[in-house]
Amino acid sequence: MKYSPAGKSGGTFEGDQSTFTGRAVMGRFLGGGKGGKTQVGTITVTFEPGSRTYWHSHDDGQVLIASEGHGVVENRDGDRHLLHPGDIVWAPPGEVHWHGATPDSSLIQTAVSLGEARWEEEVPEERYQKAVEGE
Repeated sequence: MKYSPAGKSGGTFEGDQSTFTGRAVMGRFLGGGKGGKTQVGTITVTFEPGSRTYWHSHDDGQVLIASEGHGVVENRDGDRHLLHPGDIVWAPPGEVHWHGATPDSSLIQTAVSLGEARWEEEVPEERYQKAVEGE
């Protein structure tokens, strides 16, 4: 059994600037180190206002659980949703998507990632603005 009291996930680290736009601080609960293969990875991410992931997918899917603040998630097809505390998102295996905070709010979310992540390019500022404005 692994137990982590509230606020103590085993250390925090900043999101890599090759996979995040802006500042995001993460606390890993389950999963290997950078580049390691893992079946299940669980990370709590605090996105500062305007920060977000690059486009990416997960071999076996990803669950996102928003706990504080406001954010947005979008897939390549343009299916997007504003995120509020308590919202849950399922990105199926291989679905390319991104997620992050709105410009005026931070976002705290827990990501349960299944299989290896496949990182792609940065989300352009224009695409981000359209997503958060609901266009």
